[in-house]
Amino acid sequence: MRKMMVGSAALCAVLCIVLSGCGGKVTEETAIPREDVNRQNPIASSVSAVAEGKRLYGATDCAMCHGIQGDGKGVLAKDTPMKTHNWQDASTLAHFTDGELFYIIENGKGRMPGYGKRETPEQVWQMVDYLRSIPSSQPPPKS
Repeated sequence: MRKMMVGSAALCAVLCIVLSGCGGKVTEETAIPREDVNRQNPIASSVSAVAEGKRLYGATDCAMCHGIQGDGKGVLAKDTPMKTHNWQDASTLAHFTDGELFYIIENGKGRMPGYGKRETPEQVWQMVDYLRSIPSSQPPPKS
């Protein structure tokens, strides 16, 4: 019984920490500067870049909201009014350029905090490579 209480307390602590990071001012839209929309990913998509992006996705708070498999059904998204994207759906990714994904991960969007102060630009680009690798078949990104 005591182990269960300690586990529950630990889970509550983690949720409080993560939710406090997502507790920023909610905005309807994030205006992404044109130069950032058009930014090209300097990190070539490779097995190692995708693997590191996947590791970072799981090691940061991404999976808690966006789901371990990128389906948009993370443990926090299920229980809160968040609009998370399903990265398994190729048509979802088609709505974003690599530059837009980089900007959103780096600076945040709505309740999602930015990770630019926690991750290097190279690591953020690796996460973009990982997101692009999730769907098995995908249309080209928005240009």
